[in-house]
Amino acid sequence: MPALKKIEGFVLKKKILLDKDLFITIFTKEEGKITVVAKGARSLTSRRAAHLQSGNLIRAQLSTSRERMYLQSTDLISGFLQLRTEKFVDYIYIFLAVIDAMLPEGQEEIEIYTILKRFFVKLSKGEEPAMVLQQSLQKTLTFLGYVHKKHTLTELIGIAEENIGYKLPGHVIIS
Repeated sequence: MPALKKIEGFVLKKKILLDKDLFITIFTKEEGKITVVAKGARSLTSRRAAHLQSGNLIRAQLSTSRERMYLQSTDLISGFLQLRTEKFVDYIYIFLAVIDAMLPEGQEEIEIYTILKRFFVKLSKGEEPAMVLQQSLQKTLTFLGYVHKKHTLTELIGIAEENIGYKLPGHVIIS
């Protein structure tokens, strides 16, 4: 019988696999960034499908089999529905993409997890999205050792893109 593990984390991204399966990348406090297989998550009857949107905070139960983790069940802690608007979505996807691209798999990153959680809390409280993204990127890139002084949002995005080797998603107009 496979070992079961309970986690709580943010969905960073999902990738469609054959049939009705998905690869889900989740960022957790205890495990860091992990990738799990969600068998049947794309089927019309899957109760997990709505929980597996990028940016959702979920609680999940995982099983391990043949050195691969499988998503067994999920509970939605917060979908941050008030942030699923044109005003916020690009900022959210940029920050999730930076975290996904810059963090290694399976390494505990409590400080970065805290920064990500505060990012969503600040946006939910109505703070200016560009300012929240700038502060969060500054803290993240400083903690990871990529910057050592204060930068503008444009500079921080440029530094992140330079280090990950590709352009970040989103159509944010940055002044």
